[in-house]
Amino acid sequence: MFRNYLKTAFRNLWRHKTFSFINIMGLTIGMTACFLIFLYVKFELSYEDFLPKSDRIVRVMADIKTPTEVIHSDRPAWAVPPNVKDEFPEVEEFVRVQNNPMIVRNGDIKFKEDNTMIVDSTAFKVFGWKLLKGDPNTALSAPFSIVLNETAAKKYFGSENPMGKTLLLGDEGLPNTITGVMQDLPENTEVTAPMVISMSSLTAKLNPNLDKQWGNYGADAYLLLKPGTSMANLQKKLPEFLKRRNGKEMDEWKMWVTLYLRPIRDQYLYSHKNEEKQSNLTNVYIFSIVAIFILVIACINFVNLTTARSTERAKEVGIRKVAGADKFQLVRQFIGESLIISLIAFGLALLLTALFLPMFNNLAGKIISPGLFNHWQYIGYLLLAAICIGLLAGIYPALVLA
Repeated sequence: MFRNYLKTAFRNLWRHKTFSFINIMGLTIGMTACFLIFLYVKFELSYEDFLPKSDRIVRVMADIKTPTEVIHSDRPAWAVPPNVKDEFPEVEEFVRVQNNPMIVRNGDIKFKEDNTMIVDSTAFKVFGWKLLKGDPNTALSAPFSIVLNETAAKKYFGSENPMGKTLLLGDEGLPNTITGVMQDLPENTEVTAPMVISMSSLTAKLNPNLDKQWGNYGADAYLLLKPGTSMANLQKKLPEFLKRRNGKEMDEWKMWVTLYLRPIRDQYLYSHKNEEKQSNLTNVYIFSIVAIFILVIACINFVNLTTARSTERAKEVGIRKVAGADKFQLVRQFIGESLIISLIAFGLALLLTALFLPMFNNLAGKIISPGLFNHWQYIGYLLLAAICIGLLAGIYPALVLA
């Protein structure tokens, strides 16, 4: 019986090629627009999700109140992270991150890197970056050691093994030894750079007492909380912590600091720091609404076109009823035709999405990978949506025709 319905449905679609083409292309265009917007929204909402411990990483920020103003800083004092770790057992580890442009020399060849990261040796433990060469526990322990990502390693050394080789950094040309090569990070992260430099290089060269400085706000700071730790409970303890550790100095400087924590997954969506990449959450909501609106319009167009053909198919319906078909069988046949149109449109929309994604990236200023479609659960959700569209868009015309 099902096979007969299927053959009849395809025969009807083939018989009315122009109508079928218009319906299929209408749904295809609507689905393609929705899929592109889905990729954009998924990209924007998935920042830092690739980090293995992202659910336990929080960023430390500060509000600095003076007699004349309140300064909102996304960076705490240098001394805050190590002292928080020492005082609170629920903090497993900390890492500080400082982003800087850097002059890099490899022999006679000079490069300017727009962004490098100077980090504590604990960076690999906190962020869980994958090291392809080297030991994550020791790669950044020694001063003047650096880790390159795959792209930077090829840029500076081609096919050669970069381990143990030297690059000259900064205007002074300080020699730094390559102690590791890490996997390239995805685009949807803020904590990224082609080159990661040991924080001990900074302390050895410029200031060995950075860990004791409560008035210097020079680096982003992240805490790795132990499993089961409540971020809210830890934050409640921070005012008293600051009062004990730095209260006297704050009163002397007339600079009263309030520390607060934010999950690393939220920093891209909710950060207001001008020099950082950040998402406009309003745009995410607007795009989501637009996607739904486009899909609704495509469905309404499908319903209207199918219903408009009801008079043309009245003769066919009459013959089928005379032949013994009941209303349920007719409804099932017409819904089957609707599902076939929807599933064909779904397949075409996937192809068009892959085709137009590079242009969409240029328009949106993003580097969204079609690799998101490699996750079968997403394909399953979209396929389920296509089936629902076919059912919902086909029910009313089917009832009218039957």
